[in-house]
Amino acid sequence: MYLKKAAIVAAGTVLGGLVCYAAYKSETVRNAAKSTIKAGIKTKDWAVESYQKSTAEFKEIVRDAKAEAELEA
Repeated sequence: MYLKKAAIVAAGTVLGGLVCYAAYKSETVRNAAKSTIKAGIKTKDWAVESYQKSTAEFKEIVRDAKAEAELEA
C-alpha cells in the first residue's frame, strides 16, 4: 500500500515537473509572465508614490495644526 502511494506521488512530481518545464519553455507563457511582472512593478511604484504623497500631506496637516495650537495658546 505504501509503495503504491509513493509511486503515485513520484509520478505526480515528475508530471508536474514536465508541465512546469514545458510552460517555462513556452514563449507565450514567458511573455505572459513578463507582462504580469511588469504590471506588478508599475503597481508597486504607484503604491509607493501614493503612500509618500499621502505621508507628506499628513505631515503638513500636523505641522499646520501644531502651529495653530501654538497661536491659540
